[in-house]
Amino acid sequence: MRFVQSERPAPTGRTNFRTGLVRNNAGVGTYGRFEEIAPEREQEEIMLNTAALVDLTHRLLPNMLKREDGAIVNVASMAAFMPCAYSAVYGATKAFVLSFSEALWAEMRGRGVRVLALCPGATETGFFDAVGSEEMGAGQKLSTPEKVVQAGFRGIDQGRSYIIDGRNNYFMAQMIRFFSRRRVALIMERMSRPKRY
Repeated sequence: MRFVQSERPAPTGRTNFRTGLVRNNAGVGTYGRFEEIAPEREQEEIMLNTAALVDLTHRLLPNMLKREDGAIVNVASMAAFMPCAYSAVYGATKAFVLSFSEALWAEMRGRGVRVLALCPGATETGFFDAVGSEEMGAGQKLSTPEKVVQAGFRGIDQGRSYIIDGRNNYFMAQMIRFFSRRRVALIMERMSRPKRY
């Protein structure tokens, strides 16, 4: 099985190799008051988190469909399930990834290609260093990359459209359904507010 990451879209004409698993896991985030974040940085975030993922999927899916075999794992986030104050663009891009993946999962059923949205919470990677703040994690206990990968393989094996890494994350994603979207947005604002504000 060959692993392909979406740090850069595949060049045109280079999609004839056999791909068993596509893992779209490149992503960046921003943290702070929306008006204080550089607009160019937000645009780069949108392009990497959504446009590059869609582009790579477009390039690699046709060959997978010809073979009627393969899997696409798009890394979303717990942020996909709720509005994320101080990470508004990041949360919105991850909601896009979740919705896009679930729709593609439905389209691919019975055609031999599995699609999964993998939704981890805060994970021990360089993500928070790149964002410039660990506050963005809202005090969550960090998972390990190994656990996240295991959850992804479980989701593929079970034919799921999405999977959430971690029992606490799963319960949190379910609990927010019992609150109004307004209430969830206010709760997330309080949990995520940077200490400097």
